[in-house]
Amino acid sequence: MKNKIFRFSIFLLLGVFFFTGLNFSAQKEKLFNYDVVIKNASVFEGSLKPAFRADVAVKDGMIVKVERSIKGSAAKVINGKGLYVTPGFIDLHTHVDRGMYFAENRACLNYLKQGVTTVIVGQCGSSAWPIFEKAEDLMKVWSEEGIGPNAALLVGHGTLRQIVMGMEEREPTADELEKMKALVEEAMEQGAYGLSTGLIYEPSSFGKTDEVIELVKIIAPYGGIYHSHVRDERDKLLEAVKEAVEISEKSGAPAHISHFKVMEKRNWGLVKDACAIIEEARARGIKVTADQYPYQFSDGYPYRSPIPRSAWLGIEETEGMERVETERLRSEDSEAIFDHLRDSHLIELYKKVTPYYPVSERLLQFLNEIPRDRLVRLVSRSLISLGDFRGPGNTRERSKFLARMANPEEAQKIREQIKEYIDNVTGPESFVVAICVEKNLEGKSLKHVAAMKGKSIEDTAIELELMGARCVPLRMGEEDIEFIMKKDYVGTGSDGTAPPYGIGLTHIRSYSTFLHKIKKYALKRKSVSVPHVIRSQTSLPAEIMNWNDRGWIKNGYKADIVVLDLNNIKTGTSISNPHAYSEGVKYLLINGEIVLDEGKWTGKLPGKVIKLKK
Repeated sequence: MKNKIFRFSIFLLLGVFFFTGLNFSAQKEKLFNYDVVIKNASVFEGSLKPAFRADVAVKDGMIVKVERSIKGSAAKVINGKGLYVTPGFIDLHTHVDRGMYFAENRACLNYLKQGVTTVIVGQCGSSAWPIFEKAEDLMKVWSEEGIGPNAALLVGHGTLRQIVMGMEEREPTADELEKMKALVEEAMEQGAYGLSTGLIYEPSSFGKTDEVIELVKIIAPYGGIYHSHVRDERDKLLEAVKEAVEISEKSGAPAHISHFKVMEKRNWGLVKDACAIIEEARARGIKVTADQYPYQFSDGYPYRSPIPRSAWLGIEETEGMERVETERLRSEDSEAIFDHLRDSHLIELYKKVTPYYPVSERLLQFLNEIPRDRLVRLVSRSLISLGDFRGPGNTRERSKFLARMANPEEAQKIREQIKEYIDNVTGPESFVVAICVEKNLEGKSLKHVAAMKGKSIEDTAIELELMGARCVPLRMGEEDIEFIMKKDYVGTGSDGTAPPYGIGLTHIRSYSTFLHKIKKYALKRKSVSVPHVIRSQTSLPAEIMNWNDRGWIKNGYKADIVVLDLNNIKTGTSISNPHAYSEGVKYLLINGEIVLDEGKWTGKLPGKVIKLKK
């Protein structure tokens, strides 16, 4: 009997503890008025107004109070004294979807460290989801497994063409155009935010203006936005900007120009005329905006040879490119290696190298349905990188180049080609050595290195090339960058990626764009004010994307918040070492959850896929 009473007492006590625990958990939230309160901070609300002193309270993922002094308790109190609160930064142009597809990079930590809370992906004509998937597939995975920043997805024009037409350089048939329209509509129905083009990249470049207009017309009724890497960012920039305006005017959708700039020294200054075109269109009621990354060098892989291809290969103007190309390994050659294999064998080879593993049913269906020539091309390009067989590391090409240099007449021609190339691109003072076996040369210009070595610019370029140095040409003018930056319709877009930390060479914009812009152009150069920069990466992007619930520090807005040590921003990236996390963001909140605490990632993935509401 005693044992029964004892056991009953134990069960009773356990039950009391259990229900008390449940009750305590239920009451815990009632003990606090707020989830987070940031005290005594200076607040940049997202407008052009100076910072003001205030407390900011967060509850259930929303900003619920912004007042001089907030009373009440909070589960987390952040001492904001000496710090600045801004809305979370919105990146208008990224390619982070390539990395975030994989779980390892789902946090997108290189962006969180910059204060980025929202990214727009699927840019430059390449859909955010792989060609064999649908928008809803990626949205489902990201929603279920979690992502670091919020993300909005675009459907890519180049991807549409690949699905329907492969890489064919021609106009679509009426039937093919209808198929592309149907794919756009499908993506918009699933929550995509608009259409992107990369009109300098194949196959998007094969599409004419009328084709793009017809596709953009599909997104207009949804309230979608047309994002464009315009057709030319060099000497034909003005024509390219006019095309973007025409597409917007004839389709009825807003046009957004990606990474607005002009490249090559001879074209510097054209941005002033390009801005005049945009402003004339805006005055007529056409919605045209742009974004910009604040660097003088471009491309996801900005490293270039100081010797032009024609000089390295010995291409004569009278001979043209065809003869030389037939002597080098081409894509057709690599495809011929695989062309004799059966489709089943090709698919098995692809399954062994594809990063999209495990292979999904949709991918298998895609592989089995595409035409044979496209399957061969896909497999060959997955297994053989033609770039590995080119340049100073290729003994065949190197020997031929040195043999030509041994001929005084040929050597003179080579030097003349190198000089013309360098002068046209940037000038020797702006062609910078990034990575070199002679470490003392890193960060120095060709002009500086030539003076150090007592050689001509041309001979210095040749020496650097033969030792495998990687150089970065500063293709954009600083005056142009600042001119664009001052425009009130130009937001911030990094054009960056989410690479595995420390792997490969990438553009430093992937790690430092937002804090670099504040530090260099607002604090140091004072080209623009701090509120102007903050607006360009908060409320302005929100306005461009038609978001009325984020981009501001205001009551009723999403609690995407940066707490920034404005006077201690550090961007450790360089062209010699592009992988370095930025410092200065002390706290970062996304949808009300603390993602960075004292600058350290909390391990949380609170980002949401932002779907366009029909």
